[in-house]
Amino acid sequence: MRRAPTAVTDTDAYCPHCGLAVEQEAGPTWPAAPVRCPHCRLLIGTGRARPEPSGEPGTKGAAAGVLSRQARRDDEEGDGHQGASEADVLAAIRHVAADLGTRPERLLMVDYQQRADTDGGVPPLRDVFAHFKSWKRARRIAADGASASR
Repeated sequence: MRRAPTAVTDTDAYCPHCGLAVEQEAGPTWPAAPVRCPHCRLLIGTGRARPEPSGEPGTKGAAAGVLSRQARRDDEEGDGHQGASEADVLAAIRHVAADLGTRPERLLMVDYQQRADTDGGVPPLRDVFAHFKSWKRARRIAADGASASR
């Protein structure tokens, strides 16, 4: 007995690497051709997006290395970008953490990057690495409220 085809509803598409939303109303076979995730910059193969964010531990952490390498590369290449001050970066880390309901020392780099991608008031990761050289150090200083002594 054959079943009648069911209507396919559009769903959001999530990156299989970092678990963040990459496309709204994408449908079950998105993407039609490989695309780069705007958050973790990893390649999403044809039809490989997920219909819901992954709840697996470490999913967001899997993209952190890619994000940090890209941010360092952007900082080293120096495209004339006038970066944010240390104080602005620390304030942004505290603000994003508060918005997400977490402490600054627990804020995930991927969550910060996602906010930086959508909110022009949040400095990009390259500014974080330019001032603090590591995400963990920046979070720790933001949490302590101390100035960054080199």
